[in-house]
Amino acid sequence: MQDKYRIASICALLLGSVLPSFSQEGRRFTLGPEESEFTVKVGRAGFLKVFGHDHLVAIRGFSGEVNWQPEQPEASSIRIEVQAASLTVVGEDEEERAQIQADMEAKALEVESYPQILFVSEELSLGDAEGGEYRGRVTGQITLRGVTNTVTIPLTLTVSEQSLRAQGEFQIKGSDFGVEQISVAGGTVKTSDDLQLAFDLAGVRE
Repeated sequence: MQDKYRIASICALLLGSVLPSFSQEGRRFTLGPEESEFTVKVGRAGFLKVFGHDHLVAIRGFSGEVNWQPEQPEASSIRIEVQAASLTVVGEDEEERAQIQADMEAKALEVESYPQILFVSEELSLGDAEGGEYRGRVTGQITLRGVTNTVTIPLTLTVSEQSLRAQGEFQIKGSDFGVEQISVAGGTVKTSDDLQLAFDLAGVRE
């Protein structure tokens, strides 16, 4: 009986050495702000909103990773962590910018209490690749100000051996996360509850 088990083990080893392996290790890409663009467009609301203008906020501090599975792309995962204090109001009159920046940090984001904003993917749905480019959507959880909600984000992924780029736009409501609308112009104009995020994120393979 032992001879039979020994022969079977030898055969298994021989087959394993000659049969090709169809498994392929995943690729891990790190995301960062150096070659990326990540913004939030904040609209206006209120009685005199026609006299106001949209505000643009640049996200300047974040890190992330994409664990890419080339044999099964939809099994890949994405994780992004944003430093809340890195959100910076741009393109404003300096005095107005400073006030909006202070209110955003203290009232809307409460950066001292909630220093990180987190996105973790749960499901990735992609079409067939065209020249290394995949179009589809990612569903995951955003945690902002200690509140977690599920979002679905349309995106385009461009993947090569050594680099990755993720691009897309999506909208969330600040009220879903307890984000306070900021008043400007003496309270006659305030920021909209709708927040439009756009991203063009570059990843480098580790």
